[in-house]
Amino acid sequence: MKKDNYIIVASDQTHTVSKIVKKLSDLSDCNTITVNSIKLLRELMLTITPKLIIVSFRNNNLEINYLLNSQIKITVPILCLTNVYENIFFSNKNIVLMIQSLENSLKNEHLLHNVRSILSLSGAYHKNKETIDKERKSGFLSENKNLARYVLELDQKKALLKSMLERIKELSLSVDHPTRRRLNSIVNNIRINTKTTHWDDFKAYFENVNPGFIRELTKKYPCLTVKDIKYCCYLKMNMSNEDIRYILGINRESVRTHKYRLKKKMVLEKEQDLKSFISSF
Repeated sequence: MKKDNYIIVASDQTHTVSKIVKKLSDLSDCNTITVNSIKLLRELMLTITPKLIIVSFRNNNLEINYLLNSQIKITVPILCLTNVYENIFFSNKNIVLMIQSLENSLKNEHLLHNVRSILSLSGAYHKNKETIDKERKSGFLSENKNLARYVLELDQKKALLKSMLERIKELSLSVDHPTRRRLNSIVNNIRINTKTTHWDDFKAYFENVNPGFIRELTKKYPCLTVKDIKYCCYLKMNMSNEDIRYILGINRESVRTHKYRLKKKMVLEKEQDLKSFISSF
């Protein structure tokens, strides 16, 4: 275990802390530290720099703004797990604050996968000070925030739509025929929305961080499909197979199959690493 890799979980609800820590137990390369107040969080950050801060308070607005208005400079992402019907408003625009439902986060492995994605996407925050200053001037850091937010929000949207779909299907079993037809229409619209790739939005965010990558890739390999290019973008973002599997909603075997087909299209040797090759662009 890496001694300098920390995730701080801050919450004034003991049962919530326990559930979050349990969900993150598979992160073997990170130490999880818990605190029950923003005051303790601020004091802790004077001695360590975590990789990620996860907060879930009864009043997240109050606590987060108290943290952001302190003299401590926040250079790491904050993941806020919100309560039902809670809207978050914060004053500091120079930090990465990602928001998702506490209820949805604790279902299955949703929180674990999102945390892994955030840690992967936020690598720029853990570079040395000179590199951070240089990237901030070029606007890279700002665009990377948008990319991280976009990927996470897309995951949340997919999870929400799936939950709505299942609920509507359950309700349709106990209603009259005309109502069932209307519900089926809603189900079809949700399915169409779920299949939407939002490729143009993603590409706009990605190209700000990695200018010229997609252009050079498609120029050298015009046979690549949109799905191939998207997969390559995730590899360029240094995502693991597990991250890619989760975001694309496919199984492990599909990830391996896609990887094999990509190497074949690119005429790569069997032993050549695809991720290393993509990173060289």
